[in-house]
Amino acid sequence: MPNEELKKAAEAGWDEMSETYQRDSRISVDDVHYAPLGPGERELGLIGDVRGKHALELACGAAQNSIALAKWGAFATGLDLSKNQLAHARRLIEQENVEVNLVRGDAENLAMFRDEAFDLIVSSFGVEFVPDLGECFRNCRRVLKAGGLLIICTAHPLAAFEWDEDQKALIVTDYFHPPVEVWGELSGTGRKGLTFFRTLEAMTGLLADAGFALQRIAEPYPYALPEMTEEEKVEKIAYGGPFWEGMYERFSRVPFSIVYKAFKV
Repeated sequence: MPNEELKKAAEAGWDEMSETYQRDSRISVDDVHYAPLGPGERELGLIGDVRGKHALELACGAAQNSIALAKWGAFATGLDLSKNQLAHARRLIEQENVEVNLVRGDAENLAMFRDEAFDLIVSSFGVEFVPDLGECFRNCRRVLKAGGLLIICTAHPLAAFEWDEDQKALIVTDYFHPPVEVWGELSGTGRKGLTFFRTLEAMTGLLADAGFALQRIAEPYPYALPEMTEEEKVEKIAYGGPFWEGMYERFSRVPFSIVYKAFKV
C-alpha cells in the first residue's frame, strides 16, 4: 500500500478512536510520558531544562506533552494528522491556560517549518504509525538547531508479540522480522491502519543515517502498581488508566516502550 494511503488510514483511525482513547487513557499534562504505568520526564530527566527553548511534538495527539513543556517554560508546537485529536488538544490547552501552537500535518513532511527552528523534538507513541521513518528523521534534522535534541518514545519491538497468559511469557516468533499490526477495518472508510514495530538495529540505523548521534536508550520499567494508592497513581504515573493497568504483569516482565535520545550532528 502506498505511503499516502497508509497515512490516510492512520488519520481516519485516530479520528475515529480519539474520543474513546482520550476518555479511557489518563495522560499527564504536567509531565512528558514515556511508558504506560512507568516514569516520565520528571523522573528520567532525558530532556532537561526547556526554559526559553523551542520544542516540537510530533504526532502530538491531544498535546499533553506539549502542554507540559509549555508549563516548564518552552515555546511548544504540537503537530498531528488527526483533526479530532487536535480538537481535544485545543480544549486541553484552554483548560490548562498555556500557549501551544497546533499544526495539522504529517510527521514525514515538516515543510511548514523553517530550517533550525527548534531546539527540541519529542514524540511519544507516534512514530510507529509513520511509514517512512527515515524521511521523518531527515526532516527532524533539518528543523533542529545544531546540537538539537531528538527524543523518540515508541512501541518496543517486543510489543509486537503475543503474551501467553497461562505461561506468563511472551511468545516471540521472529524478533528480526516483527509483525506489522493491522488495525480492524475503520467504519465507513474501507481502509486499514498499520502499526510498524522496528528493531533496535533498524531504529538506530535510521537515526544514524539521518545524521543523529545516539546518546541513550531507555526501556522504562513500570511502577509497583499493586503497592500504589489511587492518589499515588494519579500523581506519579504520566500515562495510565484501566486499559493499561490490565497489562501490568506483562509490562513488569517485558518492556512495552523504548526511548531513544539523540542529538543532531
